[in-house]
Amino acid sequence: MVQKEQSALRALDAYRERRRRRRGDDTFFGSTDCLVQGIDEGVGDQERERRRSEIMGDAEEFGMPRDLAELLYDVAQDEGIDPGLAYELVRTGLGVVPPDDGVTNASTVPSSDKYFPTWMFPAEPPDELLRERMLRVSFRRLRSLLEEYPAVDEAFRKFANEPDVGHFGY
Repeated sequence: MVQKEQSALRALDAYRERRRRRRGDDTFFGSTDCLVQGIDEGVGDQERERRRSEIMGDAEEFGMPRDLAELLYDVAQDEGIDPGLAYELVRTGLGVVPPDDGVTNASTVPSSDKYFPTWMFPAEPPDELLRERMLRVSFRRLRSLLEEYPAVDEAFRKFANEPDVGHFGY
């Protein structure tokens, strides 16, 4: 539990640092309004594109696949949380853990041939449907907690202590 809380608070601290760099040292970060309300209201296309490219650049530096960065950005906007916060959450690997059997109808038994072992075949790509659903569920859960608790730190602790939240790769 403590490790998950530390990861959640690290994500929040990284997000605060991102905002401080973007807006200057005098940024006040005491309310959840900036996290859950009208992320792009009143923001021009140029600023929106700058924010997107900033997150894509950070993701590339971190070694995150571009398709995951683009997906998390789009899902975060759909779910109404700041994409910068979503990026930091995904970067820590903290989120709602998918069910053991996933959400696809794919076979759970790998196809194999006695002449060609499975390790000779290319790795299967990540399950895109599962990835998107887990991002949506994680962002919705975080948003509901940010709306419920006035203290941002408390909302992140509650998120980290949810029974189905853990570390996993998206």
